[in-house]
Order: sequence, then C-alpha cells, then structure tokens
Amino acid sequence: MYTGILSSFKNIKRNALMSFASVFSITSTLVILGIVISLILNVNHLTDEFVDKFNILNIEISDEYDDAKIASFQKQVEEDPNIKTVVLITKEEGLEKMKEEFSEHSETLQNLPKNPLPNVLRVEMTDVEQAEETISRLEKIDNANQIRYYRDTVNKILRITEVIKTVGLVLILILLITTVFVVNNTIRVSIAGRRAEIGIMRYVGATRGFIRKPYIIEGILLGLVGAAFSTAIISYGYEEFIRLTLESLSQMTQQRPLLDTLYIVKRFGFLSVVIGIGVGMIGSIFSVRKYLRV
Repeated sequence: MYTGILSSFKNIKRNALMSFASVFSITSTLVILGIVISLILNVNHLTDEFVDKFNILNIEISDEYDDAKIASFQKQVEEDPNIKTVVLITKEEGLEKMKEEFSEHSETLQNLPKNPLPNVLRVEMTDVEQAEETISRLEKIDNANQIRYYRDTVNKILRITEVIKTVGLVLILILLITTVFVVNNTIRVSIAGRRAEIGIMRYVGATRGFIRKPYIIEGILLGLVGAAFSTAIISYGYEEFIRLTLESLSQMTQQRPLLDTLYIVKRFGFLSVVIGIGVGMIGSIFSVRKYLRV
C-alpha cells in the first residue's frame, strides 16, 4: 500500500501539468455542483420558513350558531388528524383586538351600533401540504361556515418549490455525469503519456492489480484535492454572498434569511469528498484499463 501511495505521488509530480488539469476539472465541476446544492438547500429552507407562516386558517362561524353549537363544531374540528390547535376568538374579543390595532379610529369603532365581526376559530394545521384535504374535510362538517385561507398563495409557493427541486436534481445528475466524463478523459490523456511504461511493466510480469493500484490512488488523491479546493471556494463564496445579502436586507429585516455557511459546508464538504474520490477512482480505473490489454 505504501509503495502504491509513493508511486502515486511520483506520478503526480512527474505529470504535474496533467495532474493540475485533473484537479482543475474536478474543482470546477464541484464548485458548480456546490452552487446548485446551496440553492436547493436554501430554497427548501425559505419555503419551510415561509409556508410555516401559512399553516393557520380561520373559520368564520355562522351567526346562527349558539354557544353549544359552536362548542360542538370546535370539538369536531379538533378531531381532524391534521389539526394541531384550535382557538376560539369570540366576536367581542375580535372587536377589542381591532380597537387596539386601529386605536386612531377607536371612537368610530366604539360607536358601532352592532358588532359586525363573526366568531372565529383560529386553526393551526400540522402539515401545510395537506391543507387542501384538511379544508375539504372541514367544509364537510358544515359548509355554512366560511373558511379563510391563503390557498392560492401557498399552492403557488409549493408548485414553484417542486419545480426548483426537480430542476436542481436534474442539474446535479448532469453535473455528476459530466464530472466523471471530464475527469475520465483528463486522466486518460495523462495515462496515455505513460502507456509505454505500463506496457513494459506488463511484459516483465507485473500483475494488473499492481499496475492499476498507483493510478487508482492517484485518481483518489486528485479527487480529494479537488474536493478540498471546491469546498474552500464554496465556503468563502457563500459567506461573501450572505454578507452582501444581509447588507442589502439590513434595513428591511434583522433576521438571517439564508442558511448558515457551516450548515452548507458540512453537507457539501462531505458530498464533494465522496464525489471527488468516486470520480477520481472511476476515471483512473476506466482510463488505465485500456493499456492493460497486453
């Protein structure tokens, strides 16, 4: 094993230009992959954050309901499997809250001849993606009550998210295939310059495994270097992107809308190492195989 590693380092040093080309190919493709992955992770994060704010629906109860009927209806709503909490906001409580929110118009609200607000059940759902089915079930209990929900907005957000996820996964697959192809060709060109050396080793009796080992280790080392460079670039670039984003949004919100750099680096770093080792090893295996047919 030690001999194989030593031979790999010698090969890398002796073919520095082609080794650099291999590392550059791996790094470039992994950086693009990192950008796509960062985008998908942040889209998922922002969607979850945004949609969670729309897990509330309000049921305006018909004026025909007395207290007993309201209590019965509330109990049926609470029994729904996708309902987390149900809070009754009486029309009196609703009016008091309105007076607080529109204090500058308190006199007008105070002189209303009749409370125009309905009793409302404030319902919190467990899973927003099941909102349509939940609303259908609630409407079947009694369609005399009016359900208020940002249905179209949430549906549009979920559809856009699914499209972004699908496109992102397709791009990731294409990039992975491209990475293997580019690295395979780069390493193949590198090994082609050493075909005479491989041929001599075969003629003097060296086994295929003995010849192949240094090239496989070389491919793995190049993949690891490419993964390290790409992770460093993504880490620095993403941190700068977050800094610029926060500066732009500082006057609008104090919240950090994007995922932390460490979160992105941990996930991408691990993936880039796996991919780097994989493409380097696969590229070497396929490239050297041609010259072992002696």
